[in-house]
Amino acid sequence: MLIELLQNGIEPWVWFASGLVLIGLELAVPGSFLIWSGAAALIVGALVAYVDMDWRWQLVLWAILSLCLLIVGRLVTVRAGAKDGDPYLNKRGSRYLGQVFVLKQSLTHGEGTLEIGDSLWRISGPDMPAGSSVKVVGQKATMLVVEAVSEDTVA
Repeated sequence: MLIELLQNGIEPWVWFASGLVLIGLELAVPGSFLIWSGAAALIVGALVAYVDMDWRWQLVLWAILSLCLLIVGRLVTVRAGAKDGDPYLNKRGSRYLGQVFVLKQSLTHGEGTLEIGDSLWRISGPDMPAGSSVKVVGQKATMLVVEAVSEDTVA
């Protein structure tokens, strides 16, 4: 069967089916590799539908297109991936550096808590009464380091 297929040339439907199978396999084997080979097969299938081409040239064209699409695809995804993401993902406390908050509970013996959004953070700093404005100046493990902020600085 394979010999007959190659003697008669590879029909466009074979390229279309192969392309769809490769693209489908990308779902099972992620890695952004098979999708480019599948896309190359679809392109070769479309070309073979209009241009009579020997099966050897079809395979060469598929290999070259697969490689080119893979390189272009990698370049595009690497550039797009560099812009995505949260730089503070694993350093959540760092995103609050320099921000000013109001204490809801007093800071006594150098430690207390600060409510930021829906989270409650442990803080360390000088003793201050509830209602004082504090600025986050650092982080020690899971504890934020704060300092007092004068009222005219807050406004």
